[in-house]
Amino acid sequence: MRMSKATVLNNVDHKNLKVDTRPESNSNVNRSVVYATEISELHKEFPLVFYKYPDSKKTQLHAIFGLEKDENLFIGENGWTTRFVPALLARGPFSLGYKKAEKEGDEQPDPVICIDMEDSRVNTEQGEDVFLQFGGEAPYLNYVKKALQTIDSGMHFDKTLFTLVESMDLLEPVSIEIKLSNVEQVNLSDYYTVNQEKLTKLDGDSLAKLNQYGVLSLLYFVLSSMGNFQVLMELKNAKSAMC
Repeated sequence: MRMSKATVLNNVDHKNLKVDTRPESNSNVNRSVVYATEISELHKEFPLVFYKYPDSKKTQLHAIFGLEKDENLFIGENGWTTRFVPALLARGPFSLGYKKAEKEGDEQPDPVICIDMEDSRVNTEQGEDVFLQFGGEAPYLNYVKKALQTIDSGMHFDKTLFTLVESMDLLEPVSIEIKLSNVEQVNLSDYYTVNQEKLTKLDGDSLAKLNQYGVLSLLYFVLSSMGNFQVLMELKNAKSAMC
């Protein structure tokens, strides 16, 4: 796997940069890590499930795009067919970085936007402009900044979400029957969703705690997102019928 070589973005050295955002540049993924800060949007589009690494038991939240390896059923000829795109994919070749504090005890400086100049999508010929002609930020860069902010705040919010669902034992293995036109094996092992029965039976203090931290509504959003597996199956069957 190639290591990213990030460079701090600036409108002088990078004034002519473009980013290729055509669908083929990021379509070959069947799932993505997503963050608590985007659940309220993404649950309308994708199945959202908790993933636990078998070895470390580390928890993540994933959006599912396809039912087999490298399959994204939400990408069409003109790009994403959904209203919302997970921030980790929307950010493109950009990331947030932090400069080292000048001396010990200094507050952590504000993050800076970095770009991976070796990413194949970065060029000067084709794609979305990063900067406007006289150095202002292009609309695409503003879109990227929103995605980066979602990731940055989401990394902190995730810790709260995962800690609360684990401490209240609210997760259960995903149990869903995937019926496709042709017989295919769909592996959803190590994936979990919210146990609705346990959630509804929580005592008042626990419910108040979930609500206080802004997590209660998100758990119901995750539950409602499971209905999007039906959308996936319909898209998959339609794709299979065209082959």
